[in-house]
Amino acid sequence: MAEVKPASDALTGKRSRAQMPETRPELTPLDDEERTRVLEQLRRREAACDACGGRGFTVGDALYLGFLFLHAEQDEYMVGLTCANPGCPRPRTGIPLHAGEFLSEAHGPHDRRR
Repeated sequence: MAEVKPASDALTGKRSRAQMPETRPELTPLDDEERTRVLEQLRRREAACDACGGRGFTVGDALYLGFLFLHAEQDEYMVGLTCANPGCPRPRTGIPLHAGEFLSEAHGPHDRRR
């Protein structure tokens, strides 16, 4: 039997979630070492979930902010986080970090002095 692929919305031209690329092109995927560095920054800052107060997070990908916002520094990223508490009412959040706080050399020539 052939696999049925979802069709795009004929009225809006939007693609369904199943047709979207696995990773958005504007995101920087993080490896295990980089995710560990993000968790270290969370522990160092004593970060807690605003919604439930939980301190456990799953680390997602990073969005480069340096070119998007005038107030952002050139090496600033927003790292996606998901609260690990299954009962959290708003589990998705993020933390702004400088490249040198979590990225490895493989991700480019951003300032790593911090």
